[in-house]
Amino acid sequence: MLTILVGAVLAYIFGAVWYTFLFGKVWAKLNGFSTEGSMSMESMVKPMILNFLLQAIMAGVVYYLFHQLLVLSFADFLKAMITVWFGFSFTIYANAALWERKSWSLVLLNTAYGILTTSLISYVVYLMN
Repeated sequence: MLTILVGAVLAYIFGAVWYTFLFGKVWAKLNGFSTEGSMSMESMVKPMILNFLLQAIMAGVVYYLFHQLLVLSFADFLKAMITVWFGFSFTIYANAALWERKSWSLVLLNTAYGILTTSLISYVVYLMN
């Protein structure tokens, strides 16, 4: 349980940095959001809590898969996790461009975030087991 919690917390912090300081303005522009008059802290509480729960689910799945895959090295585990991520997450991001008319730049930004988050959680799970 501690492994899942640590993975979720680190992924949550990484996401906060990624979508604020590093790429917040770019992400907002690609989504057509106004950077002025941003959301109030009060209106962000529920999405932030739900986002943390989603990170915990991801960390839990990575933890579960680690024990099912019986990998011998971090490189093998990371390859497996990236393969799973590519087969499921990337295809969903790409469909946003195809059907929701999201830009491919947004898909690439979210894709980069997804692959880095998957790698971060995988590293935590590998180290703590």
